[in-house]
Amino acid sequence: MPESEQIDSLQAREKILATASRLFSEQGYENTSLAQVARQAKVSKALIFWHFDSKEKLYRSALRKTLEPYFIDVDGLEGLGEREQIERLIDLFYDFVHENVDSVRFFLNLTLQVDRQQDEVLGRVQELYRVFRKSLAEIFESGRRHGVFRDGTQPEREAGLIMAALAGLLIQHFRSDGSPDDARDLIEHLKTTLFQRLLVPAVGSTPAGRP
Repeated sequence: MPESEQIDSLQAREKILATASRLFSEQGYENTSLAQVARQAKVSKALIFWHFDSKEKLYRSALRKTLEPYFIDVDGLEGLGEREQIERLIDLFYDFVHENVDSVRFFLNLTLQVDRQQDEVLGRVQELYRVFRKSLAEIFESGRRHGVFRDGTQPEREAGLIMAALAGLLIQHFRSDGSPDDARDLIEHLKTTLFQRLLVPAVGSTPAGRP
């Protein structure tokens, strides 16, 4: 195959995957037909079959594609104090959701399908969740040792609470007509109330957190 045709073929494949990812995330697997994918991607069904063989293979390829941007930029935590690291991780979570709405909705819908068997894709998502939660717990533990957080701080419990709160905000974001500004306000409120509870007050300051 000439190089120009290879490039065209790769571009068509990426367009099919992007379209399929969006439709699967919005409508689910059963309610998304290959005819819809072909129509919105502006390709033929035959081309979809040529690249992916079946709807199931297209679905799994779309799942793998949505995993590509899922990572935690821990380099951005270098040089920050424990409070700032926690804030940074929470903001990274929110920014990622905001910038990858289709992909995140895809995973949300997938994980709510209780009848779907565990596979390598869901396993990867769960591993990323564990890494994120573990990072939070380690920062809480470090902050407790350094006197940033109160002695009674329970790192694992606080990390789990943050993840549960973020997951709740995520679902609310997708299930309501709230604006991104509403979600951002809730994120800021989460951080404020979190540190009101956990920070060791500085001498001469109130326990209300950062002014």
